Amino acid sequence: MRDIRGDLQDRANLLEEQLHAHEAQFEKLVEQLRAEHESRLEDLKAEFAAVTKLMELEHRRLGSAPPTAAPKAVPAQPAAQASHQVGHQGTHQPAQQASAQPQQPLADFLVRKLNEAGAMSRDDLRRLAMQEGYFPDTDSAERGVHATLLNVVKAGLIRQLPNGNFAPATVLDTIRLRRAM
Repeated sequence: MRDIRGDLQDRANLLEEQLHAHEAQFEKLVEQLRAEHESRLEDLKAEFAAVTKLMELEHRRLGSAPPTAAPKAVPAQPAAQASHQVGHQGTHQPAQQASAQPQQPLADFLVRKLNEAGAMSRDDLRRLAMQEGYFPDTDSAERGVHATLLNVVKAGLIRQLPNGNFAPATVLDTIRLRRAM
């Protein structure tokens, strides 16, 4: 019978090297994920700061006091139901400006309207936002709705159709978004 201690020691050394290599590879992947995570957080924080600054500017421009704290996502609350009449040719009845501030964030309002009515154009959503009292004029409504729609599409809550209209995100869209992350 031959002595196999040398062979076993060689095998142990090989396994130990493989363990160290695998551990190093794992640490490298963790560091890469951490760097990607931090980069994404920095991008989101910068975008959040820009949106917050724009909101402050809009509050000052409109003459109302700026919010005292950074905006936070709040659960959708039923807004006062105003009549939103859209004509058959894409025209609308004279808009009645709401006298009170809207009760929910614009993003929540747009998502709710798309879930209720289905696909809509950006112009239809802008008109609804103005009727609800989110914006005093067409220019600010155009910019605000456009920026909000881009962010809500990016978040996966709605999607943009090939014809440019916006529609509620389907369950399949949500699953795809989660897999992509």
